[in-house]
Amino acid sequence: MTVDLKPKLVCDIAPKENSIRNSEGAFLKAPNGDILFAYSCFTDDAWDHSPSNIKMIRSSDNGETWSDEHVMIAPAAHFGVKNVMSVSAVYHKNGDLSFYFAIKENDLTISYGRAISKDGGATFTPERVRMDMPGRYYLSFNDRIIRTSDGRLAVSFVYGEDGCNIACVAVSEDDGESFHLIDTSKTSLRYYKNPNLWGEISETGLIEIEPGRFWMWMRTEHLFCQYISYSEDNLQTFSQPEPSMFSSCNSPCQFIRVDERQIYIIYNPIPNYNGRADEDETPWGRGRTPLMIRKSLTNGREWGSYNIIQQGKGGYCYPSACMTDDGALLVSYCRGEEEDKLCLCRLGIVKIYDHMTTVR
Repeated sequence: MTVDLKPKLVCDIAPKENSIRNSEGAFLKAPNGDILFAYSCFTDDAWDHSPSNIKMIRSSDNGETWSDEHVMIAPAAHFGVKNVMSVSAVYHKNGDLSFYFAIKENDLTISYGRAISKDGGATFTPERVRMDMPGRYYLSFNDRIIRTSDGRLAVSFVYGEDGCNIACVAVSEDDGESFHLIDTSKTSLRYYKNPNLWGEISETGLIEIEPGRFWMWMRTEHLFCQYISYSEDNLQTFSQPEPSMFSSCNSPCQFIRVDERQIYIIYNPIPNYNGRADEDETPWGRGRTPLMIRKSLTNGREWGSYNIIQQGKGGYCYPSACMTDDGALLVSYCRGEEEDKLCLCRLGIVKIYDHMTTVR
């Protein structure tokens, strides 16, 4: 069953001069009830490596209205680089709040930084995070850092080496001061690129299904679905990546855990199959339509109806989500149309009151 939720658009950030691309972000809820949203803003061009900063907006009424944006991270001033992006949110054990993000270093490696608040989200201070891992170009994406049941922070990356893409996991055992790689050399998170199929994995994420049991999901190129890998030993080893039940175009998905049983998945479930209508695969939309959300009340074993967040001739992708105090779900995502020239250039936030069924 497919249901059009017709969610309420509560924020629309369109491209403009010095703000060419407004894209992927993450939410934090402050102790006073404010909802904070930080996102990547590219100033000169929409390319991933163009100059960018991190901006933030704030809502004091459960996401109904939003403040004007302001620059929270200026990469040149704070880190001596041109580009920061891929924001994730972290609630620290001592009550501090942080937005973490990727720093693209001048030597073409990736490190991590954060903007940390010690006053409940009123102000944020930028700083580097120690990365006890080899210098590489680690691909990480928005809203990807999770808190595991044993108290660690964990995030998945992908990097290229010897003709293949390798997925890996970094953890923090000091509440986000530093991250180090888990040794996955004995596992099978190495996916060889096939030049005939163009198949490869990228844009990974983690969700803990039960204490110590994890899924790692993976966007694929030209393989028609999200791939998935399993860890049964608290992230120490993973299974060989394999096709999942979640069909998909070349676009990431996002899992959001609400409580110990309830999970949402947000994704583009229609793959770019041979013969898909040309209007669905526009140059600006890349086939990333419709964007749908589904709900599981059985910890991922069964999934309910396909619920449309947005559909059309644009591209709708890179979601993040946050529950509000009035019982709604805020979902942010890129939502560019033809006039925006690329799906990544326009950012929106919608508010959804849950009318989703949990069985097909």
